[in-house]
Amino acid sequence: MNDTAATDLPAIAAPRRSSWLESFRALLETELASYPGRPLLVLRIVLACTFVTFCIMVFRISGGVLGAYYPLLISRDNLHSTRRSALWIACACTLGTVEVAIGAMLFVGSPFLHLLWVWGSLFAIFYFISTVRVYEAALALGVFLTSAITIWDQQLSSDLRLRQTLFTLLVILVGCAVSVVIEYLFSRTHPPDAVIEGIQQRLTLTERVLQQYISDESDWSRLIHELRRNSARGTATLRAFIAQSGYSFEEQQRLSTAVSLAGRLIDLSSSLTETERSLTATDRELCTVVCQNLSLLGDNLSHRKIPEWIDIDSKYQTSAPILIEIERTVDLLAESLSQSMWDSTGKEQRRPQHRPRRRIFISDAFSSDTHLKFAIRGGLSAIVCYMFYMSVGWIGLSASVATCILTALPVTGAARHKQLMRFAGVVLGACALGFAAQIIILPQIDSILSYTLLFASVTFIGAWIATSSPRIAYCGVQIVLAYELVNLNRFSLNPTLIAARDAVLGIVLGIGAMWLIFDHLWATTSTESLRPLLSVTIREIADLSIEPVTFAPAYREASLEKKTSAIMNNFGKLRSLIDVSIFEAFPKAPTDELLLQCARDYLPQLRATLLIKAGLIHHQTITECPCESEIAVQVQQRCTELLRTIAFHVETDSPPLLIPLTLDQQLKERLHSDTERVRKGQLECDQIELRLCSSLFNVVHHLAAGREPATRH
Repeated sequence: MNDTAATDLPAIAAPRRSSWLESFRALLETELASYPGRPLLVLRIVLACTFVTFCIMVFRISGGVLGAYYPLLISRDNLHSTRRSALWIACACTLGTVEVAIGAMLFVGSPFLHLLWVWGSLFAIFYFISTVRVYEAALALGVFLTSAITIWDQQLSSDLRLRQTLFTLLVILVGCAVSVVIEYLFSRTHPPDAVIEGIQQRLTLTERVLQQYISDESDWSRLIHELRRNSARGTATLRAFIAQSGYSFEEQQRLSTAVSLAGRLIDLSSSLTETERSLTATDRELCTVVCQNLSLLGDNLSHRKIPEWIDIDSKYQTSAPILIEIERTVDLLAESLSQSMWDSTGKEQRRPQHRPRRRIFISDAFSSDTHLKFAIRGGLSAIVCYMFYMSVGWIGLSASVATCILTALPVTGAARHKQLMRFAGVVLGACALGFAAQIIILPQIDSILSYTLLFASVTFIGAWIATSSPRIAYCGVQIVLAYELVNLNRFSLNPTLIAARDAVLGIVLGIGAMWLIFDHLWATTSTESLRPLLSVTIREIADLSIEPVTFAPAYREASLEKKTSAIMNNFGKLRSLIDVSIFEAFPKAPTDELLLQCARDYLPQLRATLLIKAGLIHHQTITECPCESEIAVQVQQRCTELLRTIAFHVETDSPPLLIPLTLDQQLKERLHSDTERVRKGQLECDQIELRLCSSLFNVVHHLAAGREPATRH
């Protein structure tokens, strides 16, 4: 590898410009396309919602809308998360019922005390949303209390109102129980090779990325979407399958390592798609050989053979650091699945793992005033909506309070995105599907079976959209809820369109209150959240280091994976903040625009830096040989120094300091010289370690020498 090649890093690809209509159509095609596991996931959701609806109609349970809606809120990543989510929601709604019953007994006789109870309940809901660790449980509690407040505002006897409240709790508990049972049944029927299939899918996806990377095709949209979806989902489901499938300790360790490496391949491939293709002939040959390795790995896994792979000759000296790390990860994956690597590991005894203490609230729930401000903002918005529709006697607008609860998020852009998705979902579910069903289909239905099939069809549409990415997923959830509000609020044909009209107008009222109050009182924009998060992420990458050798290798591996996963989660948050910034005010301040552009440019390079540095630490861990080369130590120290300098510029929003990057040329020359000497056998040193150090130094050097962080002018 020559000096020119070493410094020739891929630049950020310039996006192809297209009309908004083409972009929107491409977005829908990508989001609605099927992916492995999606049909089965949608089927489980439809079965849960439809069964609850069938019970509601057969036993004529009043207030059953939430029971058929809550299965959509329950997590379905794996059986454990489903049980946990359902239990949290059930407990939250049960406590909400107790609060409603006590409040009714104490305050029902006085309008003034009843009003204070409503205000206090709304304030508490938003405080819980901001502080409870399980977001869906706080959300479920908020929607339940909103429904209970509407029930207790009606001119009915106390006995009937309490009965309706208890029936609402009953159908919610039924929905939670049905969801858990269905997930349990499906978890028992998943194929025994589900873990192997999951690894194969990730290998195939990586192979497709490399093949397209060396081809002349320019459309990355579908592959990028698949990579982001797999990266966001992570490997938690596969790890749960490993724990539930009765593998021996040796098999669990082998498969867990393979799953972790397959997940790393997805992250590396995602970084590769964010770079411009400026490949040399050697790069293309390396990609071809790695593709052959991936194909061989997948074929051997499908036939349960010990993996074989093609040895990659040292002649493939690529200048693309991501390709180097992909090559190394594929080799490690093949080694991890080979029997020889695990001959001695299986004889070790399983060590008890420390489980973190479970908490209901987040760590700063009662110490930070941020949560109190959030509760005041959300509470005032909901109270204004409540006072308006109660003062005009239009109780059908109670959906406005639910809108405030469902769309309250700390960042303004994220809240507005969710409000837009809720409005779109209600228009589609209540107006389009609801009106069409009331006018055309429902008058022709004369049996519970036909009604159930109609509901299952609408739920299928909503669930399919709900299993898309976060960009449009919430719209699918609201389609199902809106349709239920229109057609599941009575046990006969609904002859009017009042329910749909009130739902739409209530949402408009709620969005208006959120924009006027929530978005202007202690509001936080995406750029205000972006700067500290970007700075913290860069510092965490800089501080990432190998654990002391006194710890066991398994502990060091687990610690590295935990830290890397946390930083990868920060990347997801940064990308979300950049995406939702378009829903905030325009035009933006020059410093905000500069910061957003800076973050867009930094993300792929920071991801590459993290993955290469984690790969270097992982290599030092598995070889049980910490860095001994003097030049390698100096390079890692210099990379840490450069990253901390960049983080300081971002954090303080200060004018950039002049970094003496020219002095780094000496380090590059020494590193290149040592690498050549090792290749020729003139120096005893770890060649892989030197190659990874060279890749890391090139990426960090390019990051520091490129665009400076956003600064004030």
